[in-house]
Amino acid sequence: MAPMMTDNIVSLKEEDKILTELKRAMQDFLGDRMVRLTLFGSRARGDYSDGSDVDIAIIVRGLTRELKHQILEKIAEIELRYFMPISAIILSEEEFNRLKRQQRRIALDIEREGVKL
Repeated sequence: MAPMMTDNIVSLKEEDKILTELKRAMQDFLGDRMVRLTLFGSRARGDYSDGSDVDIAIIVRGLTRELKHQILEKIAEIELRYFMPISAIILSEEEFNRLKRQQRRIALDIEREGVKL
């Protein structure tokens, strides 16, 4: 079924469905390697505007370049199916922890405003 869209805007109900599908796809693909899947940015804060992308952070145990590429392919499939832009930050567990210790903005944003999916 095609997404319910008005002027290329995905409805909130449809967005929930897409995020649920994304979570399921990541759980199925990554299993226990997925440490965390978090919605952050304007959609998590509730101050998004029409056409805002969906910012997600995926923290992965044992992340390799090939695994990251495969994750991005799975996200692209969902983006194309639903016409919803997804901006994914994919980090290893070690890298995310290092960024938090260094108080890097991206890690702080994910921690502060993130909504666990």
